[in-house]
Amino acid sequence: MKPKGKRITITDIARESGVSKATVSRVLSNPDLVNPKTKQHILSIMEKHNYIPNHLAQGLAGTPTKTIGVIIDELSNFFFIEMAEGIDKILDAQGYSMQLSSSRWIPERETTLIKSLISSRVEGILLAPVSPSSESISILQKSGIPFTIMNCIPDDDSVSYVAGDNRRGGQIAAEYINSLNREQTILITGFSHQTVTHRIEGLKSRLDPAIHLKHYCDIKTFEEGYALVPLLLERENIRETRTMLFVTNDNVAIGIITHLKEYNVDIPGQVCVLGYDNISIARMSRVPLSTISQSIYDMGRIAALDIMETLHSDSCTPRKHLLTPELIIRQST
Repeated sequence: MKPKGKRITITDIARESGVSKATVSRVLSNPDLVNPKTKQHILSIMEKHNYIPNHLAQGLAGTPTKTIGVIIDELSNFFFIEMAEGIDKILDAQGYSMQLSSSRWIPERETTLIKSLISSRVEGILLAPVSPSSESISILQKSGIPFTIMNCIPDDDSVSYVAGDNRRGGQIAAEYINSLNREQTILITGFSHQTVTHRIEGLKSRLDPAIHLKHYCDIKTFEEGYALVPLLLERENIRETRTMLFVTNDNVAIGIITHLKEYNVDIPGQVCVLGYDNISIARMSRVPLSTISQSIYDMGRIAALDIMETLHSDSCTPRKHLLTPELIIRQST
């Protein structure tokens, strides 16, 4: 991440354009009053610098907002809610508030939200991006606003982040699956995201070569996990074949367990279920869920501490945290 750099202002745009601040302001507020050639020249300079007008600046110049913008992927996912709780704990203790929103895994929405937060004069931004090369990261770098990436390792090595070591988590899952000696193993994944890709890579790097891995993808929610069970019963014969299910999302795993119990399938005697994330309700599932924990609350807490340190220091060094996962064994395996 860039340090607390100088943000591009209307004064900078005016200077480079060779016009007055009033002319630039008219381009933003009353563009029809500006000569078309002049307007296009100013707009091209704004685009070059990715300039985002600050709608709250008038009358508030220099006044700290004491607000941190937070963009997560899903408001309905307990993973992100617990991450937000970790963030809020730190921000509240330091007199800051959190402006929380969700990208819903839509890149264009994420970009719009980022621009809105910058325009709203938040003092820093915490972003769980849709991808490690998200356009939003580039926008944040150009804006000069302090930011930290969460739950993702950015492609740009200069960007600060807090993420789980998902490759190691996949390896831990594989080592445990190898020890259970099941007749078949089925991998169930959801959103196509770096975290899931790394979990799969880690899994395959340590899985016993004798294990033939079946894979169901694009199963994203509790409801979709619940709905998958009849297909697994019919197609994979899991009622008769002793089966291991590795589900890379606890919400989905809990949906699967809920429906399996309604079919009176023995867990873990007939079907073992291993999740990932260790959300708080995992231990309260109908059969308490074994899972790979990646310290979700700590991820949010560390990200918030990082943004606070960045706001109050002149350090240019990116802060990088890769959290070590651990296996949590409960009754589902």
